[in-house]
Parts: sequence; C-alpha cells; structure tokens
Amino acid sequence: MRFTDTKSETLNLRVSPTFKQVLKEAADHEQRSMVNMLEVLLGDYCDRKGIVPPGQKAAPPAHKRARADRRAHVGAPA
Repeated sequence: MRFTDTKSETLNLRVSPTFKQVLKEAADHEQRSMVNMLEVLLGDYCDRKGIVPPGQKAAPPAHKRARADRRAHVGAPA
C-alpha cells in the first residue's frame, strides 16, 4: 500500500525516547525521514494483513498471494 494523497493532516505522538531513537536509526539506515519510515512500515503491514484504505480494491494478504503463486508454478515446466 502506498499513501499517495496530499499530506494535510497533523498527528502528534508521544513515544519513548528509545522508540524515537530506534525509529531515527531505522530511517537513517533506509535514507528516509522518520515520517516516511512509519508510512513504509504501516504500508507493508497493511499489505501483509490485507488492510486497504476506503475506496481501494482489496488485494489478498501477502502470505496468501505467495501461496497462490507457488500453486500456479507447481507442475510448470522448468
């Protein structure tokens, strides 16, 4: 899932100093901002769980898509 709509909402979070430091390190490692890192993590989670925003077509969760892909390749010539 990608969040492509215009950013116009504000969200204030209180987190532990450890959470903030780990988020900053993860974001720095991926060369992202902390907000973008949270968007990527949430998008990946939603993809795995089959959660979609209102108005978008639901895709099966990632683990079910992988299982379907394996079944499609069973018996296929190598």
